[in-house]
Amino acid sequence: MQLNTLFKYWTYRLFAPGVVLRETYEAFRELLVFDNRSHELMADLEALYYQGIKEDFCRISHRYDHLSDSVNGMVTCLERMAPGSFVTLREYYRKFDFYGRFQFAPPAVRFGPPFALPLDEPTAHKPDMVGAKTANLAAIAAILHLPIPVGFVISVNSFNYLLEYNDLRGPINALLAEIDPTVPDSLVDISSRLIELITAAEVPPAVNEAIFAAQAAAFAGREDSIRMVVRSSAVGEDSEFSFAGQYSTALDVRREDLISAYLAVLASKYQPEALTYRIHTGLGDEETPMAVMVLEMVDATASGVVYTVGPTRPDADQVHIHTVRGLGEGLVSGRLIPAIQVVDRNELTVRPPVTDDDQIDPGPPPVLSLEQAISLAARALEIERHFGSPQDIEWVMQDNGELFFLQSRPLSTRPLPPQAAATEAPADSRDGGCQPLLRGGTTAAAGQASGPAYCVDREHPVEQVPAGSILVIREARPSYVQVINRVAGVLAELGSVAGHFATICREFEVPLLCGLGAGVQTIRHGQTITMRAAERQVFDGATLSTRPAVPLYRSQRHLPYFRKLRRLLDTITPLHLTDPRAGNFVPEECRSFHDMIRFCHEQAVRTMFSLGDRLGQPARHRKKILSDLPFDIFVVDVGGGLQATVPTGEPIRIEQIGSAPFLALWAGMTHTSVRWHDLPHFDWRQFSETTLADGISTVDSPEYASYAVIGGDYVNLIMRFGYHFTLIDALCGDNSANNYCQFRFAGGGGEFSGRLLRLQLISTVLQQAGFEIETRGDLLDARISALPAADMEAPLLTLGRLLGATRLMDMTLHDLDDVQRYIKTFLAESPAGLPS
Repeated sequence: MQLNTLFKYWTYRLFAPGVVLRETYEAFRELLVFDNRSHELMADLEALYYQGIKEDFCRISHRYDHLSDSVNGMVTCLERMAPGSFVTLREYYRKFDFYGRFQFAPPAVRFGPPFALPLDEPTAHKPDMVGAKTANLAAIAAILHLPIPVGFVISVNSFNYLLEYNDLRGPINALLAEIDPTVPDSLVDISSRLIELITAAEVPPAVNEAIFAAQAAAFAGREDSIRMVVRSSAVGEDSEFSFAGQYSTALDVRREDLISAYLAVLASKYQPEALTYRIHTGLGDEETPMAVMVLEMVDATASGVVYTVGPTRPDADQVHIHTVRGLGEGLVSGRLIPAIQVVDRNELTVRPPVTDDDQIDPGPPPVLSLEQAISLAARALEIERHFGSPQDIEWVMQDNGELFFLQSRPLSTRPLPPQAAATEAPADSRDGGCQPLLRGGTTAAAGQASGPAYCVDREHPVEQVPAGSILVIREARPSYVQVINRVAGVLAELGSVAGHFATICREFEVPLLCGLGAGVQTIRHGQTITMRAAERQVFDGATLSTRPAVPLYRSQRHLPYFRKLRRLLDTITPLHLTDPRAGNFVPEECRSFHDMIRFCHEQAVRTMFSLGDRLGQPARHRKKILSDLPFDIFVVDVGGGLQATVPTGEPIRIEQIGSAPFLALWAGMTHTSVRWHDLPHFDWRQFSETTLADGISTVDSPEYASYAVIGGDYVNLIMRFGYHFTLIDALCGDNSANNYCQFRFAGGGGEFSGRLLRLQLISTVLQQAGFEIETRGDLLDARISALPAADMEAPLLTLGRLLGATRLMDMTLHDLDDVQRYIKTFLAESPAGLPS
C-alpha cells in the first residue's frame, strides 16, 4: 500500500495511456522513492554528528555511498522526466560527489623497503615510518644519549605490504563497515574475525627475511638465545592520542616465535578496545598502520612510570615517580598500586611523604632510593625539554641499578577545578554537609558525577553498563575503554594515576578515583551515588545540581571524528536553494547534495503536475481549494474525490470534496485550536521564501503549492513545509484490513536540538493517537493501520491539527519542559471524543 496506492489511482484513472505520460509517471514514481531514501540517509548522517554516535568511517563511507546513489537516482529520473531541460545537473552531481568522496580518501600507502631497520637508523626517527613510540625512543638514545634496550623496528611498510600480499584491505574495510554501535555483540564479533584475518596471514618472504636479518644485526651472536619484547608502535599511538594499553605486547619472545608474536601484535590493532578507541577519536584504520618494535627483554628489579608534571596539578612544579617491583605490566594495567615519590622540579629534591590534603595517596613504601629517584627525575626532565611538553615516561631498572627508558609520550593532564583546594563542598553540590560514604584513593582524572552505581562482577558484566552509570570496578583495566563513552565516572579498588586506563579517562574527560581499596565494596549495585574525584569523596544519593548537557559535537570538537564528519556534512546538508521562483534556482547554484535533492524534487513536481499543459491537454482535474488558510492546496481527483457536479477549470469549495480521509485532515487543519495567523511578524499570504524552513509555500503558481491527490476513500498529500515536504498517504475504505495512514515529517530551520524536541512532541501526540513511530535523526515516520474507516477519522484529524500546531516550533522549543507544556496544551484543546 503506502505510495503504491497513489500510483495505482493516478496511473489508471488520471492519465491517458500515452507513452510520454506513462514513462514520465514511472520516472516520477522512482524519483519519489529516491527522494525518501535520500532524506533518510541525510538524517542518519546528521544524527551521527549531533547525537554523538561514533561509527568507523568505513561504515560512514558506506552510508555516503548509498546517499550518493540515491541522489544520482533522482538526477537520472529527472533527466527521464524532462529530457534536455537540465543538462548541467549531472555535472554538478559529479562535482559534489567528488567533494564527498575526498573526505574518505586514505593517506598514501607505502609497500616497499625498508621493512625492518635498527633503532639508530635515521629513518627510525620518522613517526610516519615507525610510529611515534619508536621514533621517540630512538630520539632519546640518539640525541639525548640516554640508555634504551637494544632492538630494531619492523616498519609500517611491512604491515602495508602484508595486507597487500594477502589482499586483506577490502575484507578489512568490509568488516569494519559492519560494526554497529547499537548492537552490543557487533564489535566483539567483528573484532574476532579481523584478528583471525591477520593471524592467519602469510608474512611476505621479503618481510620475513628483513625481520630475521635485523634481529641478527641487533643481537649479533645472541640471536638464538636472546629473550625479546615485541611491542606495538602504530602511527597515531603515543601522539595526540595515546592509545594507552590498547594494543598488545608480547613478552619473553624467542627467535623461533618472533613471527607469530609479530602477527599477534599486528592483530591487536583490531582488539575490541583498540577498535573502540580508534573509532572514538575518528582516526581511520588506514591512518593508523602498525609498526612493531622488538627490544631486548630487561630483567627488572623495579619499573614504573614518570610523569614530569602532576596530571591533575600540572602547575605544581613536581615530578611524580610511580614504581613497582619487577615488571611494570601490573602497574600500567591497573592491577597494582605503586609506590609514589614526588621530586621538586626546580630543586631536584624529594618531597616529604604525601599528606591527606594532596590528591594522591603515597601507596607502598618507596622502592627507589632518594639518589635514584632524583637521578631518574633529572633524566625525565631532559626528555621533557627535548620534546617540549610534559611527558609520560616508562622505565625499567636492573638489579645493578642500571636504568633503561622504554617509552615517552605526551602526558595527558586534566587540572583540578579551582574549588578542589577549598575545604568546603563545590558550588554546584547539594549534599547539605552530609558525611561522605567513602573517601580517599587517588584522583586519576578530575571531575564529578552522579548516577547509579554499576558494580562489575559475574552477574553484571562491564559490556552491559547502562548509559549514565558510575562504573565501580576492582582493576582499572585499559580494556574498559569499550564502555567509557557510556559512563559518567569510574571508581576503582586498585590502580593508580599512572595506569593506562587513567590516561584514557583524562583524554575522555571521565572522572576517575582509583586506589580506593576494599571501601568500594560498601557501594551497592544500583545505588545512586555522587563522586567528586578532586575531593576524593563519594556521597550517597545525587548531590550535584543539574546542568544542561553539552553535546559531544561541541565538547569533543577537537577530535578528528567531529572535524571529519562536519566537513562531510558541509558537502551534503546545507540548503541554499530556498526559493523555487528565484532566478538562482538552477543547477549551477547547487552547493550541496541537499540543494540537488531539493532542485530535483521541485522540478519533478513541477514537471509532473504541469504535464497535461505541456502536452497541449490542460490539467482539467487540477483544482484549487478556496479557503481562508494562509496557503494554497490544489487537488487532483482520481475518482470519487470530488462531487460530479464540480465545474471544469474553476476553484472549488471544501463542501464540494467527497474524499473522507482528506476531509478528516482538513477538519484538523481548520480546527479552532490551530491559530494560523498568530504569528504577527509573518505575512503568510505574501511570504513565499522558505529560508525559515517551516514557512508553508504560498506561491500563486500551482507548481509551487501543496498538492492532494484524492479519491473517495484515499488521500495523498504533499505539503510544502519549508525546504522539503511533509507526506501523508491514507486509505479509508470498506475493508478495514487495507486501511492505513502513513505520515513522514522531517527537517526544519531551527537548530538540530530544536528539531529533535519538535519530533519528540509529534511522536508523543501521535503515539497517544495510536500511531507506531520510527525516528532517525530529524526524520519521523508514523503509521496506523487496519482500523475501520470510521475509526480512522480521529487520528487523521489529530494529524491535521499537528500540521498547523507544530510549524516553526523547532525555533521556539528549548527544553523538555517546553515539549511537555505544548503537549498538555495540544491535548487539552482536542475536539470532544478524541483522546486527551
